Amino acid sequence: MHGWENAGVVVLTDGHALGGGRHHYSIGTYGGDGGDFHMSLDIVYHGPPRTLFGSSDKELSIDIEGQVEPEEILGAVFRRGSPKHSLSFRLTKRGDMP
Repeated sequence: MHGWENAGVVVLTDGHALGGGRHHYSIGTYGGDGGDFHMSLDIVYHGPPRTLFGSSDKELSIDIEGQVEPEEILGAVFRRGSPKHSLSFRLTKRGDMP
């Protein structure tokens, strides 16, 4: 059985999303209302790109739609402009901002 893959970190503060991992960085915006969550990210690979949505592009724009739970956000990620294909998505809270 496959579990969740750790693909990096993202910091959410004041509507801005900044993140990265071993081979990428990402920048974007987030928001939500009443437990709904949405985020738009532009991802740039500086190492080997991952194969997502059938391609391994060095730059990728995604949109995320989900629900806020007490310690995580669960939802789906879509390649911008191609909403018919999605991947499951989870953000796990690791701490509060100072």
